[in-house]
Amino acid sequence: MMVRYGLRALYYVHSILGLVPYELNNQTGLRRSKCKRRWTLTIGCTTVVLVCFSFCTVWLEDTLSFATFVDALLIRSLVLVEFTIRYGTVVLCFYQLLRHEVSLHRYVQRFVVIGKSVVVRCNSRSYASVQRMVYALLAKLLIADVGLCTLFAMNSGIKRHETSAHVYRTVNIYVVMMSSQFTNLLLLMLLFGSYVYAQINKQLDRTVHRLASFETQQSYWCRRRVRVQQICCDASDTIDRLCTLHQELTEIVRAIVSIFQLPVMLMNLNQFIVLVSRIYFVYILSAQLKHRSDYMSYHRFFNSILYICFETVQCFLLALGSSVIAQEARRPGTTMNVFVNAWLDTRTERSIELFTLAVLATDARIRIGGMYVLNMAFVFSLATTVNVYLIVLVQFQLNID
Repeated sequence: MMVRYGLRALYYVHSILGLVPYELNNQTGLRRSKCKRRWTLTIGCTTVVLVCFSFCTVWLEDTLSFATFVDALLIRSLVLVEFTIRYGTVVLCFYQLLRHEVSLHRYVQRFVVIGKSVVVRCNSRSYASVQRMVYALLAKLLIADVGLCTLFAMNSGIKRHETSAHVYRTVNIYVVMMSSQFTNLLLLMLLFGSYVYAQINKQLDRTVHRLASFETQQSYWCRRRVRVQQICCDASDTIDRLCTLHQELTEIVRAIVSIFQLPVMLMNLNQFIVLVSRIYFVYILSAQLKHRSDYMSYHRFFNSILYICFETVQCFLLALGSSVIAQEARRPGTTMNVFVNAWLDTRTERSIELFTLAVLATDARIRIGGMYVLNMAFVFSLATTVNVYLIVLVQFQLNID
């Protein structure tokens, strides 16, 4: 019951934000709705207008005194690039969502059908794993998304008469919140995709180990040829069915990722720029906070720390979800390689061979734009690159001083 309430809470939050243009129905699940589509279109158009207004405000009105020291010019350039990428990401997300609404609805419906066909009887252990996934997403939504964005809004450090700065900051927090909710939708797809893969692997593991008993208990099965033949036929049917579901699920995940690969690429690029600019900004603030109080403030220092933590959480969770689903998708290859030195009929051997070849021939990794693979190795590579750029920036700042 709590899982259902949690999923409904996630649905309503993202539906209010215009990221789910579908209506929830108890009998048919998600179905297309003109009202929801119009709401998504309204939110998307409003976001575009707010983004354009905020972007013009940043460019035309210099609300911060950047002339007080030279380092601010470099920081301001990085922040402007960061704003451009972030705003473009949110606008592109709405564009892709509305453009591929029909395809996404078909993929989601088929995704749910595959999940229901695999999870026929949900035992307590698998139900607990679903609970953990839903609670983790709710915790991220409340703590990392809503909590940090609330701290951003409360810790503004902007004077009351600076109306344009307040408007820009409000729009910026809204865009950051929308970007994080788009990440939540991708995480939901990755986590439940990995759960469905895990259920496929469990059924496959039980089937293969049942065939392996022909080898470990030869004296028992050698006198039951008819029963062995029946078990082999059932195993072959199960393996063929699981192979079809596995391949179809892989195609659905790859299709959804291909639709949103450009927004994900921009999000990763924005996370890199945020980490570089804000860590360098924190370094400048900690070094010169006592001497330049006209520009430096504890508000900006605290917000920079929060924003670094915010983007780090988003990047880490997205890479972790991509890594987990790729591992679960490749696991049948290991299960099918269990050597069974016993008699199996030709059909069963062919089913095992076809499933093994299908898994080996399919790249289940989350590849973004054909340029890089989104996994934990990407996080390590990102951290290394950020470290290199920070060293260059610190050396540049020391040469200026």
